[in-house]
Amino acid sequence: MGIIITIANNKGGVGKTTLTCNLAHALALKGGRALVIDTDSQCNATSLLTGGNISFQNSLYDILTSRDLAPKKAIIESSIKKIDLLPNSSDTAVLEYDLSQNLPENYSILRSRVRDYVKEKYQYVLIDTPPNLGYFSLSSLFAADFCIVPISAGSAYSIEGLLRVLAIIEKIQEDGNPDLRFLRLLVNNIDRRTAMGRVIVSELEKNFKGKMFETHIPRSTVFEQAEYIKSTVFGNHATTYGAKAYRELATELKRILGSPE
Repeated sequence: MGIIITIANNKGGVGKTTLTCNLAHALALKGGRALVIDTDSQCNATSLLTGGNISFQNSLYDILTSRDLAPKKAIIESSIKKIDLLPNSSDTAVLEYDLSQNLPENYSILRSRVRDYVKEKYQYVLIDTPPNLGYFSLSSLFAADFCIVPISAGSAYSIEGLLRVLAIIEKIQEDGNPDLRFLRLLVNNIDRRTAMGRVIVSELEKNFKGKMFETHIPRSTVFEQAEYIKSTVFGNHATTYGAKAYRELATELKRILGSPE
């Protein structure tokens, strides 16, 4: 059985989509088969993993609105070998109000409709979430085994987002997903040359010892360059320090999970 990891933070701009897509690619390069589920109606993961050529018959919208649609009918091949995608469309945004009417029961819709299938078919399932803790982020946590929280090393506000996610995880464990675990926080966009970067990392290491990835993702323009051409960093920037960091992150993740190298 595979594992489902939700990438979440209450703060935008912390690199959730970048982390989701690049980590999926790094895991695929190490021999795993990965699925990315895009639950953000901005559809950035969908755009990146289709090379900008967004064309599909069904999406997350159809999974959430149709009781009879099998997950395999909405999952497509991405533009990257060994990575599949459950795409999203902007239409999903209009569902949030209706889906938020019958809670906490409706938080389990995504879990009930995709969890068993994707855990059987894929070694790794990574869920990209919106920049908030609204319905789609919470339903993603109800569906997951683990949560990774990325924080920007240049922003104290992303630490506040981390604390909110940790509190939400405890609540979800009580309300419907006792298997959910906080896996690790990931320090993203780190520049140790700056005083703020050093201070934030020092504070995190003091307060979250044993709950942080040892691997940090550096601040680098290669991520922006890769996303501009709708690619991960392993496309035209596979030899850069940014790509090296993601390879190391995938290795560390597999070690934490007890997966063979």
